[in-house]
Amino acid sequence: MKKILSIFAIAAMFAVACNKDDDKDNGNDNGGNSTTEYAGPEQGTSAWSVIGSLAEEKVAMNWDNDLVMAASGDLFVLKNLKLTAADEFKIRENKDWGNNRGGDFVELGSGFAVNNGGKNIKPGLDGLYDIYYNPAAEQMAVCAAGKTPEWGYIPAIAIDGKFDDWAALGNKAVSAKNAEGSNWDAVKEIRCYADEVYVFYYIEFDSDLLAEQMAEVTGETNCLPIRLNINTDGEFTSGYTSYSLDGYDFIIEGSLAENKAWTSFDGTLHQRIGSWNQLQENGLCSGAGEANHYEICLMRDAFNAAAATSSVPMPMGEVFQTGIRFYTPSWGELSNMPNTTPNPDSEVSGEQKGWGHLLEVHTVMFE
Repeated sequence: MKKILSIFAIAAMFAVACNKDDDKDNGNDNGGNSTTEYAGPEQGTSAWSVIGSLAEEKVAMNWDNDLVMAASGDLFVLKNLKLTAADEFKIRENKDWGNNRGGDFVELGSGFAVNNGGKNIKPGLDGLYDIYYNPAAEQMAVCAAGKTPEWGYIPAIAIDGKFDDWAALGNKAVSAKNAEGSNWDAVKEIRCYADEVYVFYYIEFDSDLLAEQMAEVTGETNCLPIRLNINTDGEFTSGYTSYSLDGYDFIIEGSLAENKAWTSFDGTLHQRIGSWNQLQENGLCSGAGEANHYEICLMRDAFNAAAATSSVPMPMGEVFQTGIRFYTPSWGELSNMPNTTPNPDSEVSGEQKGWGHLLEVHTVMFE
């Protein structure tokens, strides 16, 4: 089986450093030799902002203030920020930690992968820099002031609460629609698409039934829970077997909503072989919803790294199986996808209840 490339290797393959001036790209040529007094970073009015431990005198802060980024086309940027080698930061939306981005800085001028709840960004650079965020690619870049970034791999799906990119995929995404007569009719359709970097999920809800569930998302039941079920090893004798005959090895459990509004999905990973075994609390996924649609991306490298820490390591292969279980805010079973029309005459309990087989997903491999 072909080895899954790490996102850092992919970034190295596809990304090229921004327009470099040989030994001047350390940032010290921007502002350090200028006779104009440095006035601080150029802030904007977007929903995204930079926050962190920054030592320079104009914005000295210790995770207690936000520097607002400007919108620049489909990108967000904070220009002319003075960094020291000890500085670290992240970006967040609406000055709230519910939706933030972090990751491992790779190279000056090149896009690097970020995700919700990711690591503090530590460029280790001294000088003036422009900080970019590319939501379509889920990448950030640190460039010498005045330079523009080169982005690496661009995913087919942007987790932005817009869904035209799913339509563009056509039959490249596998899908399951709610079966006629199914008892679980709150969800109309799910889709899944995977490449070597991400696994993407799409969910379409029944608007009326979704509204009923959202009305309950308050107080002690402040959530709309789901479980992503993933069978990584290609066989169904291990794992959790109550999903008809398909045993799945891992569950990512989290919520799509809180306070009666969509929130970014960032679930907890459990292995389901014999018993529950929690492997990682967050940092694997991000998500966005709009109206009666929701989309999720799962980082394969992060998933496989966590799976490797289990007692039975099972990395996600090029071919895997997956499905989604949906619950009420009080964790009552709401819907199960894929599903089938219930067959009360079947001798298989799952078929009696309308449980469907997991979707089989074939990874789109890079050439």
